[in-house]
Amino acid sequence: MCEIGDLIVVYNPKANHRPIGKHTFVVLDDTNGIVSGMFEYDFISLLLTSYADDDKDRHDKLQTYEGNMHISKDDKIITDPQNDYNKNSYVQANNFFYFEKSKIAYRKIGRIETDVFNLIIEFIQELNSQGISINRIIDKAKKIEDADT
Repeated sequence: MCEIGDLIVVYNPKANHRPIGKHTFVVLDDTNGIVSGMFEYDFISLLLTSYADDDKDRHDKLQTYEGNMHISKDDKIITDPQNDYNKNSYVQANNFFYFEKSKIAYRKIGRIETDVFNLIIEFIQELNSQGISINRIIDKAKKIEDADT
């Protein structure tokens, strides 16, 4: 079960119909809904892109994207003892991934600190006030076959 603020690893995500490999996401919303009038989802999440502490080039590249917000490894509470997912990251706050749980393979690895989650929400609101659009990524949402018109 996903809850707001959870950190999950999704094993088969896609963006624009292309696989993007196993990635960590933070759960933004865990309610059911319909997006674009045609796709059902049961949670929305934000992609986290990690980098190694000594990878300055990757860090410098990630910080140039206007929708990215830095998340320190100290801002995460990792509860998965089997893997080291606790790296510094950037959350892509302007890319909302809409998922249907039945269409993905995922597992919970921890959660993000509540105060940091609230900062992410404020950052999303700031992006919106600056006119930066939110991209809806629906590749793993469930298409409604008989949508009401």
